[in-house]
Amino acid sequence: MARIVFELEVEAPAERIVEALDTEDGIAGWWTADVDFAGGVGSIMKPGFPIAPVPFELSVDEVGLGRLAWTSVGEFPPHWAGTRVIWTLTPTAAGTLVHFSHDGWASDEGPFASSALTWGRLMDTLKTYAETGVAAPLFPKG
Repeated sequence: MARIVFELEVEAPAERIVEALDTEDGIAGWWTADVDFAGGVGSIMKPGFPIAPVPFELSVDEVGLGRLAWTSVGEFPPHWAGTRVIWTLTPTAAGTLVHFSHDGWASDEGPFASSALTWGRLMDTLKTYAETGVAAPLFPKG
């Protein structure tokens, strides 16, 4: 199984990062402006993208100040099926250390590399959004 991993220091408290990861406005602030999401454990996040025929579907499995977890439950994209996204948040003197992993990929071939690149870009937009509060999603509407 292949795994995408990133770690970055964010100059913001864990509460602000949880808000960015577990609210519709938060997801729209750094990932995609096209999102349907109630937030909270048991909810289904549906982020949409201009090149995707249907929104992704991610089940929220866990939400806390130290850890959040999502599982891909939709049929699209097929290479995400059953994969898990896990965010681990650790307080630091300057803010929060964010450890990200997207686990359960069948292999590191095909769309894996482009997904890893996109997640890397998303780490930058998440960091900027959490630190400034200014929404600038990687995938704006339109």
